[in-house]
Amino acid sequence: MKAALIGNGIAASLTPVLHEAEGRAHGLAYRYRRFDMAGAPEPAVALQDAVTEAKVAGYVGVNVTYPYKQQIIALLDDLSDGAGDIGSVNTVVFRNGRAVGHNTDYVGFHRAFVAKIGPLQHDTVLLLGAGGAGSAVGLAMLDAGVSCLYVYDRDACVADALRARLVRLRPQAQVLVWSGATLIDGVINATPMGMASHPGQAIDLDDVPHAKWVGDIVYFPHQTPLLHAAAARGLHVMTGGGMAVGQAAAAFELFTGLPADVARMTAHFHTLTQEVPA
Repeated sequence: MKAALIGNGIAASLTPVLHEAEGRAHGLAYRYRRFDMAGAPEPAVALQDAVTEAKVAGYVGVNVTYPYKQQIIALLDDLSDGAGDIGSVNTVVFRNGRAVGHNTDYVGFHRAFVAKIGPLQHDTVLLLGAGGAGSAVGLAMLDAGVSCLYVYDRDACVADALRARLVRLRPQAQVLVWSGATLIDGVINATPMGMASHPGQAIDLDDVPHAKWVGDIVYFPHQTPLLHAAAARGLHVMTGGGMAVGQAAAAFELFTGLPADVARMTAHFHTLTQEVPA
């Protein structure tokens, strides 16, 4: 059984290791490789070539990460209801000659957010990044009890498009494009900023002086510059580890048809990163 991860700058990704270890625990001969498009001169062509190669080689599916979660949709035969709502795909299952897109980011982030942020004040939240990951993360937060969500993206049109999508999906929620000077309970980074391949942080925390907590979906490194800055201010932090494990577990189940042991995968993740469970 073979699967893969498609993305740009994914050499440090732990997804292959997590999948293969869970496969071994189930007695599977399961290989999970990377299609890293870093440096590809024509990203769209490289993406299509990678999908075609995986299908022809008999892969059960592929995971998709930055920056392809929305581009991949044009190459698929169908979408699950959740992926269609979110407008983003991070898991593609090949079955009966068809490629069907799913979104397990929503499940992974929702579980992590409820566990780590749920007990804290989270009525008003700032979401950084309105791309494929941001769409899943934004919807998950609304479903986890955030009543007012501010969206920020360097491209204001992209931010407004996500605002409109989320309002359509959850009309009872208040979703606005952030322009600063707003009381914010907490911040979630859903941009690639903080990854080894995208150094830096997506916001200066001076811009959200009243925030009580900060979360990041980046997990390599699991302590990003943004989280370091938040911890230095004494804020509660949520690393990207919970989402990483949750989405991987859900994708494993879609690929293999077997139940993933989330606790086992979480323990393995902590061992790999030396992250201490909160």
